[in-house]
Amino acid sequence: MKLRGIGIGLLALTTIFGLSFSVFATMTSTNYEIQWDEINAGGGEGSSSASYQLRDSVSSAAATRSDGTNYDLDSGYRAGIYDRVADFEIFLQDRSSQVSATIVTSTVVTVTSTSSFSTGQMIALVQSEGDGQIDATGKILSINSGLSQITVDAWNYGSGGMPSVDGNNDYVYELDASSVSFGTISDLTVTTSIIAWEVSAEVSDGYSVYVYENQDLTNGIDTITDVSDGTVSAGSREYGAHSSDSSLALSTFDTQDSAFTTALQQIGSRSAVSFDSRDYLTVKTSIDGFESDGLYSQTLTFIYVGDY
Repeated sequence: MKLRGIGIGLLALTTIFGLSFSVFATMTSTNYEIQWDEINAGGGEGSSSASYQLRDSVSSAAATRSDGTNYDLDSGYRAGIYDRVADFEIFLQDRSSQVSATIVTSTVVTVTSTSSFSTGQMIALVQSEGDGQIDATGKILSINSGLSQITVDAWNYGSGGMPSVDGNNDYVYELDASSVSFGTISDLTVTTSIIAWEVSAEVSDGYSVYVYENQDLTNGIDTITDVSDGTVSAGSREYGAHSSDSSLALSTFDTQDSAFTTALQQIGSRSAVSFDSRDYLTVKTSIDGFESDGLYSQTLTFIYVGDY
């Protein structure tokens, strides 16, 4: 048996917001642009409370909405202001936070210790960690330290279904690391790590999440080979990932372990307005025992694009 220390370097996060197109009768000068105007009696931009913000106009004339086969008309001053919601956040597995999971009942998981966890935190639940593991992610709603129980808002999981745990190679991890690390790799097992994300996109046609690499997983003189047969297997020098999103149209990450490339590849999507939508990659690697010792690294860039 050979052991190697392998990690993925800090992951870069890039967010791209698509553009929606509207037509305005615009007045311009060298330094300024007035996209639309209307005669009003007053109003304000800054009324707010802890949960809400109010922008108002007084005596707006003909403020209404009408439409035809090819056009929408929003009249009135406020019609030109629309703050779309678009939020994208990445969560990385912290292997040092591992605690054993013994029971899962609905949204409650019992663990050996809750001391390092906090409400509002994203976590990963893993059944039979390694080759063929089943996993899920959720956000902590509450913690009962007396019963060593963590309650999440909901479990998000892939085509493998919801994990069923009994404490035998079953774990819960915090998803709050700044980079992905596999630690020490063995040629007897498949080592995994989870990269999760949450998207809120007030976009009528939904969104897509893409990923690309800057290079193969390498230490400068040696490389962990990209998976090519659809499965990262113990004892083989392979590296790839599988998405929890089971309905991808533009890649194979939903049906098999797939390789990262320098080209954009789809790893998550929705086809309608979505709030707090979650998916994740289970990143996998193994070695054959003939690799050079050292730190193997790469940078993965994740991109969110609204489908307007």
